[in-house]
Amino acid sequence: MQTILVATDGSACGQRAEDEGVSLAVSTGARLVFLHVQPEVDPARSRPGALSEETDESHALLDRALAKAVEAGVEAEAEIVEGAAAREIVDAARLRGADVIVVGSRGLGKLTGMFLGSVSRDVLSETDRPVLIVKEEEKAS
Repeated sequence: MQTILVATDGSACGQRAEDEGVSLAVSTGARLVFLHVQPEVDPARSRPGALSEETDESHALLDRALAKAVEAGVEAEAEIVEGAAAREIVDAARLRGADVIVVGSRGLGKLTGMFLGSVSRDVLSETDRPVLIVKEEEKAS
């Protein structure tokens, strides 16, 4: 394994995917590519400064992910793209020659997932590469 693509949105589940990606890279010697997908925004319809705020947040979450890799001694880079999340993740994995895609899943369930869609499900169905889906940590009852 040479390249692992980790898609992250900065959520708790996305951070778990980052951790799993780093752990996998440590055990395989692979390099990491952290990817954050911003939704396409029509600048004419957004409020002034909104685009730069979102980009600043994206850079901050990727900086945090990169720090995890550096701390673990793993070679890593990060990229921000715009578009539909699943399509951009699949395209980035193909372009980067990723051996595996790591993505989080909030585990919304079948009914909620049907209405809201599921990035992890769409990535799994659209890619020809192995996908590691990291589920949200279950809460203790």
